[in-house]
Amino acid sequence: MFNQPNTLYQNNLLRRLFPSDLALLEPHMERVALPMRTQLESAKSVIGHVYFLEEGIASVVAKIPKGRDTEVGLIGLEGMTGALVALGGDRAPHDTYMQLAGSGLRTPALSSALSESTTLKALLLLYVQTLYIQTSYTALVNARSKLDERLARWLLMCHDRARGDRLAITHEFMSVMLGVRRPGVTVAIQELEGRA
Repeated sequence: MFNQPNTLYQNNLLRRLFPSDLALLEPHMERVALPMRTQLESAKSVIGHVYFLEEGIASVVAKIPKGRDTEVGLIGLEGMTGALVALGGDRAPHDTYMQLAGSGLRTPALSSALSESTTLKALLLLYVQTLYIQTSYTALVNARSKLDERLARWLLMCHDRARGDRLAITHEFMSVMLGVRRPGVTVAIQELEGRA
């Protein structure tokens, strides 16, 4: 159904677009560096740009008033931010920011391109479905698994999206992503290292 991979881009969605769909986006795309902690979306705010990551990892983080922040989704070179734009929405439900520095392409023109192309919309809706499945399994694992299992899953998901075997992420940051206290992350890491 979708095009053979386009080798001009590292982002898997962009690589799969038909040339006609890519032509709708390219005039509006801008290559950007994405340092760690770069805010890509803010909860309850209008989604200003959609980012197609080519390197690095973005975290979608849910917040509870007076509670702990928790990661509910990961985005790497397989996807994009602003997935709700593909569903016709324009406001971010959660914060999204870079947890691992990288780069990508951003465009403000996605909603107009979606209205012009059914094949672009179909591909992005498949991605939204994939992100939904990831989020639902994250919720299941967070509710039913022990911390060391959750950490192992999270590290594997990060590894799938990172280049190489090094992740420059602190225990404090991992605790936010997993919604636990930092000392719990340290103990879980030690348990995983003991099994290696």
